[in-house]
Amino acid sequence: MTPEELALEFPLGPDSLPQPGVPMGSVEKYSSRESRAFPGTVRDYWVYVPQQYDPAVPACVFVVQDGEDHLRADRRWRIPTILDNLIHQKAIPVMIGIFINPGVVPAAAPGVAARPNRSFEYDSLGDAYARFVTEEILPEMGRRYNLTPDSNGRAIMGGSSGAFCAFNVAWERPDVFQRVLSIVGSYTAMRGGHTMAARVRLTEPKPLRIFLESGNDDLEVFAGHWWVGNLDMLGALSYAGYEVEHAWAKHAGHNDYHGSMIFPEALRWLWRDHPKKISAGAASRQAVARVLVAGEGWGVVEGAYPSAGPLAAGAKGEIFFASATDGCVYRVDDERRVEVFARNTEGVSALATASDGRLIVCQPTHRSVSSIDGKGAVSRWIGEVAGWGAAVAKNGSAYITDKARGSVWLATQEGEHRVVTDSVAAPSAVALSMDQSQLIVGEANGPIAHLFTILPDGSLTNGSAFFRLNRWNDFPGGGASSVVVTPRGWSVFATPEGIQLAEPNGLVAGIISLPSRAAAVGICLGGRAQDELYVSDGARLYRRKIRLADGLWG
Repeated sequence: MTPEELALEFPLGPDSLPQPGVPMGSVEKYSSRESRAFPGTVRDYWVYVPQQYDPAVPACVFVVQDGEDHLRADRRWRIPTILDNLIHQKAIPVMIGIFINPGVVPAAAPGVAARPNRSFEYDSLGDAYARFVTEEILPEMGRRYNLTPDSNGRAIMGGSSGAFCAFNVAWERPDVFQRVLSIVGSYTAMRGGHTMAARVRLTEPKPLRIFLESGNDDLEVFAGHWWVGNLDMLGALSYAGYEVEHAWAKHAGHNDYHGSMIFPEALRWLWRDHPKKISAGAASRQAVARVLVAGEGWGVVEGAYPSAGPLAAGAKGEIFFASATDGCVYRVDDERRVEVFARNTEGVSALATASDGRLIVCQPTHRSVSSIDGKGAVSRWIGEVAGWGAAVAKNGSAYITDKARGSVWLATQEGEHRVVTDSVAAPSAVALSMDQSQLIVGEANGPIAHLFTILPDGSLTNGSAFFRLNRWNDFPGGGASSVVVTPRGWSVFATPEGIQLAEPNGLVAGIISLPSRAAAVGICLGGRAQDELYVSDGARLYRRKIRLADGLWG
């Protein structure tokens, strides 16, 4: 369609035009010449301040990507005018608008083109742009204006790659932004945007409200079809129980026409019933909905411990964890009291409990595996093995991974040991199946966990790269730090992407978000019914009640 035909099909409404008696806000320009998140970049940004802004009252926040393009007089967006009108109508709260340009790396010599940083900043997975906004732009604006610290009072918007960026910022930092307006969003295969719908389907829902806009005539190139990507996102968000709305149109393309027409109504929907809290997964059909208990979030296990690392659960559901800070192993009893259990246990990479009550301790820097008896006495069990992970069988023998040598050892209760496989690169996390017939061995440096059949003599056979864990971001290593098998047979992996739940068939069916933004160090199931999930992040120990679902498929 021609621009004239599109303008007729998608006309701007009265909210996009100046109205008599409506106070007009002001727009000021600023420049950013240094960035920690994107070194070497410079950029301009503009700030809209409504006349109703009162410095004594915290204002809501509205961040817009491709700021200058959304302010240009020859474009159809008219965002300051629309904000004027809707604030005056009390359809949206009083808010400060921040219109940010993508960064540019200036040329190092005359006559050389500057490097545009837009795709790198906007299309990339991870939290780099979220850090830029939350740690650089918002604090600077917070020194000039009274901005609300409440994420429920903050919205973020963009078009195309800027829309993916806006969603990704809220996804990474729902504690900072909870409202997202996505115009012709790039949920396509450029720098990982095509994986976002899968992440939404798998991951524990976040408290976000999202409006999506696209249409049949949206862009289609080597990276994918934009409307198909938006349809996939809508399906994923609906499946996961998000507050989501959309606007599709037959002739909506990768341009301003349809998006600018529906923009005022999208804003109304995005801010409807504010300041009421946004729900998270109220109607979720995800696998995690079968596992998580409504109203039960993560809680910190309080106590006098300096740090929390590798974990293990005892036969009665008590929890043991190692602290790297003081070289002690701590015990959490069934009343959640924390006490020192053993001292002089430095450099612990893993803990495991044996059926006879011993606690197995892997200390790779000491090139040994120790055991701790019920009174906390430490003794050396196996020497010359840089044990990284351990899984103890019912007969007292143990499978021990040696990441440095790339081998898995089988140790008898008497301490005799032999290599049973060297086919896994950097083996780390290890766990036995509930019937003791199979062994899971994770790779430290990649998102693969292998599954072996255990022969009657304890040897391993039929190894396969059976579990493919999700790793979307470029985390160092990226493998599982720990793995446990639930009484129902599905497995729980602690990874930088979150707590990944895998069906016995090897498929990851759900991801539980970590209690902190740090990666998990240890994980175990505690409580007498093994229905309490414990996670450590190197600093603190967290606990969460879960349900041991019969299966995760759905």
